[in-house]
Amino acid sequence: MRRASRAWLAWPAYLVLALGAQAFVPRTAGACPQPWEAAAGPLPAGIGPADFGAIPEACPAAEVTLRLRGTLLVASSGPDFYGNVGAGAMVRARFSLSARMWMSLALDAATFRYVANAVVTSSGVAAGPPTVGLYRGLALGSNLDLAVYGRALLPFDGARHDGFETGLEVGTTARIAYRARIGVDAGLALVAPLDVAGGQMHRYLRPAGLLEVWYAPRSWVALVAGAGARAEVAPDVSPTSVAPRIAARFAMRHRAWLAVLAEVPVVGTDRTDLVAGLYAGWSP
Repeated sequence: MRRASRAWLAWPAYLVLALGAQAFVPRTAGACPQPWEAAAGPLPAGIGPADFGAIPEACPAAEVTLRLRGTLLVASSGPDFYGNVGAGAMVRARFSLSARMWMSLALDAATFRYVANAVVTSSGVAAGPPTVGLYRGLALGSNLDLAVYGRALLPFDGARHDGFETGLEVGTTARIAYRARIGVDAGLALVAPLDVAGGQMHRYLRPAGLLEVWYAPRSWVALVAGAGARAEVAPDVSPTSVAPRIAARFAMRHRAWLAVLAEVPVVGTDRTDLVAGLYAGWSP
């Protein structure tokens, strides 16, 4: 097997070195809120590892986030029943590097999955893989912020014993706000995962998109409705999922926030029936 290129390893190393340069430089521009406010951007959702493939915020922040995620799949019933339940905890940190650049680090600290296939059941707990991302923000007006970004999935996964998964992601994300009461978060990404198993490499190209509308009736709460979409364009062409979602986010005291989210994939090859998340964040 031809050895996979390791050039991408230099990019995460550069990000880690850059972290020490300018760790907590704030930015105030355009439609960006403070990270602990109720309407502070889309939540990292979906079913991917860590935040890989999830459209990120268009605004920088210095914060730490904990996500507790649950997934449910019921593929068939009766004597040939098949289904699985998953639960996981992700830790994610964001750091400002300069007035218009920031980075993120995320890790699936623990993931539990229970699988039932007819009379056969299995379960297990694993950790990883982590991601590292670099973002560049562009303030295009008093009500519009745009960011471009790249993110890498690092090949460290406790659930895999004979292979690994890695990949790169590039995209853009935008935020439009109107009088801090109503707005839109949207983004597009090109996700390129690489699976290595049994001595073989499997490459994929999967675009993803997100469109959310948020409304903040009070300064301490924001209500969100929208949908995320994913597809595969290589090596095969197929829609993966269209997942409507709803969320609520609450500003707390001492620069903390809480949020809940639920999404239901309704179209595509992804057979996950329900994804739910509970989030807690804090900014220093």
